Amino acid sequence: MADSASDLTFGSQQDATQEDPAPHVVKSGERLVVLNVCETAQGGVGRYQDALAALADHGFQSHVLLPDSDIGILTDPSRATTFSRLKRGPRATIQMLRVFLSERKRLKPDLYFFHSTFALLPLLALRLRRDKTPAVYCAHSWAANSDGPDTFKKRVIRSIEGRLCGLADMIVNVSRSDAGIARQFEYRGRHVVVENAVTEPLVNAKDDLFPRPARDTINLLFVGRFDHQKGLDILLDAFRQAQGQNPALHLHLVGEPVRGGAVPPLPPGTTHHGWVAPDQIDHYFRSADCLVVPSRWEGLPLVIPEAYRNGTPVLAARTSGMEHLIEDGQTGHSFPLDRAALVALLLSLERPALTKMGQNARLLYERRFTIDRFSREMAAHLHDLVSSKAEADK
Repeated sequence: MADSASDLTFGSQQDATQEDPAPHVVKSGERLVVLNVCETAQGGVGRYQDALAALADHGFQSHVLLPDSDIGILTDPSRATTFSRLKRGPRATIQMLRVFLSERKRLKPDLYFFHSTFALLPLLALRLRRDKTPAVYCAHSWAANSDGPDTFKKRVIRSIEGRLCGLADMIVNVSRSDAGIARQFEYRGRHVVVENAVTEPLVNAKDDLFPRPARDTINLLFVGRFDHQKGLDILLDAFRQAQGQNPALHLHLVGEPVRGGAVPPLPPGTTHHGWVAPDQIDHYFRSADCLVVPSRWEGLPLVIPEAYRNGTPVLAARTSGMEHLIEDGQTGHSFPLDRAALVALLLSLERPALTKMGQNARLLYERRFTIDRFSREMAAHLHDLVSSKAEADK
């Protein structure tokens, strides 16, 4: 069953100011101006901005602040303002804050929407200026939601994000799993769940992009950054062993290393396609027999609903609640995140079964992951927030 949006109040809400000016009162029929603030827009955060653009049908006018290096990820860059960022660090943070304060004066937003951990800094700057304009925060996967031991560094990060998120009037969790993390560590503020969603696929997406030299060829697809979180190392080890036993398996990789890393050695039967433009990615999903998501942790990875919208089943690790995004045996399979389990799953795959699961995958997209559902739920929360804040400040 699909997760519904709901209110989940955890830790106490911080009241950072006492003498803020009252927020702009929105007149009937007036469009609400929203400023989205992104310290980075790589991956899901950037594609999420396209989902938020659908709020235009519900009375919102969205603007996006993001790094100049990430502008290409937006479908509509005309609504964006950029700041200079060659790499993450103090200089880039200062640039983000400077441009944010400038956009605050220029746009006079009715609502702010801050995205990911480093965007908590402009949220803090907003509250330090005694500005009580309604603000929303979305982590897109809490920094605390990572694997490995509970180190001092992780506890510090958890403390910072758990406290600063409470400066927002509402925190949007992209999955029940993310909301569970916030509940577990008693993060401050009023939390809601609005599951990620994606737009309809390209109308005429190709389904023959990948060669199929034999009827039993199975084209597997991985889409994402080549980093520790995404678990590509686990997939490559498992695929190397599985492909040695079944040469009909072929793995297609869409993505690149991040932060200057190198492409790892690729086993036989692997094709690296690099990054693919957002308006081309449906060709890859539609041409694959299934998508593999071996992530060590996630919020709600957009690649899963992107696969579903193209009728592509998903193999996902049982981490961060991703198993709840899969109807096992119907829209794909979930697996324990270890090499042996993934090898066994890859060797069990058969094309006829995957084709049938693909039909179910498309139906699950229509029930659970459409932009229409997302925009209705999000708009209801945002309208309620703006109205309640205006009423409280009268």
